[in-house]
Amino acid sequence: MATIDLERRAEIGRLKREKTRAALIDSSLRVVSQFGFEAPTLDDFIAAAGVARGTFYNYFQTKESLFLAMAGHVADSVDAEILQLFKGIDDPAQRIAIAIRHFIRISKRNPDWGWVLVHTLPDTSGGWSEGMRRGVLADIRRGRKLGRFKIASVEAAVALGIGTLGAAIRATLVERTSASFPNAVAAMTLQGLGMVREEAEEIATMPLPEVDRQA
Repeated sequence: MATIDLERRAEIGRLKREKTRAALIDSSLRVVSQFGFEAPTLDDFIAAAGVARGTFYNYFQTKESLFLAMAGHVADSVDAEILQLFKGIDDPAQRIAIAIRHFIRISKRNPDWGWVLVHTLPDTSGGWSEGMRRGVLADIRRGRKLGRFKIASVEAAVALGIGTLGAAIRATLVERTSASFPNAVAAMTLQGLGMVREEAEEIATMPLPEVDRQA
């Protein structure tokens, strides 16, 4: 019985920490939405969260670590929607095109999220969160194995894809991009992965369903 109680307490503690961390990220996103990235200090984020300084520092000790956590949260939220769109789709080229288009349109719909991603553009590791990194790497590796992508380096392909996506998100936030812009970005990314233009454009213009938010 004592062992069960200890395990239960540990689980309750873990869930409480996750809930607190999520609440800190949510309040920080509201601060960025109101004041942008440069103006707020760490004290501003702490004040908005309504927690003690020590509590905040238990989770985030710098603005950089906070921003990275915010980006991971945004990426995981978008990824959760993308997984709905992936249902029944096994082709890595289609999956990458869907992901690119959805990230761009979500950023246009929710500019605060888009700016979080732009300000925390990752390196060649493959995405803004661990889940996104695993997904990107898996699709690119599988695409090369199946002959869908003709690439010499998985790492270079990831850098191409993530770098292009980050630039595209920024463009849709600061410029008046056309409705076909996400499709064009997806098509050109697939061409960069070695697909012929006609097939890349066909895949990139396939109907992109809306996310079922009741699912």
